[in-house]
Amino acid sequence: MNNRVKRKISAIAIIAVAALSGAGSAHAQKIGLSSQFVNIVMEGLNIGSSYNLLELKGIPYTVKNRGENTIDVSIESAAPDKRTLYRSYEPIPDPSWVTLTPNRVRINPGDAGFSGITISIPDDPKYAGRHFHALIMAKTINPGMFAASVQSHLRFSTGKGPKTLEAEARYAAMVKLNYDMWPSALYLKKAVVGKYDSFKSEGKGFLFTNRDEEEIELVISARPWGRQQSPPGYETPKDVSWAKFEPSLIKMDPLSLKRVKPMFDIPKEYAGRKLAFMVQLSLPIGTIVNFTHRVLLDVGDDGTASVTTEKVETQKKKSKKEKSK
Repeated sequence: MNNRVKRKISAIAIIAVAALSGAGSAHAQKIGLSSQFVNIVMEGLNIGSSYNLLELKGIPYTVKNRGENTIDVSIESAAPDKRTLYRSYEPIPDPSWVTLTPNRVRINPGDAGFSGITISIPDDPKYAGRHFHALIMAKTINPGMFAASVQSHLRFSTGKGPKTLEAEARYAAMVKLNYDMWPSALYLKKAVVGKYDSFKSEGKGFLFTNRDEEEIELVISARPWGRQQSPPGYETPKDVSWAKFEPSLIKMDPLSLKRVKPMFDIPKEYAGRKLAFMVQLSLPIGTIVNFTHRVLLDVGDDGTASVTTEKVETQKKKSKKEKSK
């Protein structure tokens, strides 16, 4: 049996203070509970089987009395509501699947009470390959106006757990990728501050080739320079939020090509400077698959300056021609 248990140790305490009258005076009574059994995760369980956590993993349910008086505590399982339900899990169909022995303990001040947890899964195929979430609730049952309680989480899967399945899905998606991205370094020489479309200005961008017989999806984004050495003569700004790509989500049919164009909104502060940054490719689920491509661009003084310079050069040429005549 390949069960993996994840245990998070953390104390949770709920304290109540009651003002009690007596013989012309008042005193405060502190009532509190905490538990180290906060979040247990198990996977690889089988339908039609029972699992005693204390026998299998040496994990008892523990609840501590942080109050000033001896208390009786009831311990029971319950189904979570939408607010407390963990993502990728469903509420346990029947709280009786999880039993606690004993389900009632008496605890002296500062001491801890213990209970064994048993998970019993019905022998029904419809429960195979699913992920269940149960709550373990401990609360004081002493008579009085005030009470304390503490809540813990128990999650288990009949088969592989959500995190294992997600990791396998990421790996499978990476393995089947068969694409090319060209060029590895995109040099742009005519960038200007403000809106800049490299396709319109220089006819340059990235070309993707899907060599697989299945559709692929990739997310492309700009990231700060991620290599030890910066390219000679170039600056590597930490903020590249002004650098976008169109489309940002690349959807490619089998055996197809796709052009992706850089669409920049270059801040004025970068006028007359040379900039470099990285290009990141990731799966839609967030897994990074490539962080080697880069963009290097020369930013002119500004759009107006470039136009003015071209006009001056044109006038000089005309003057030379007239003189030569």
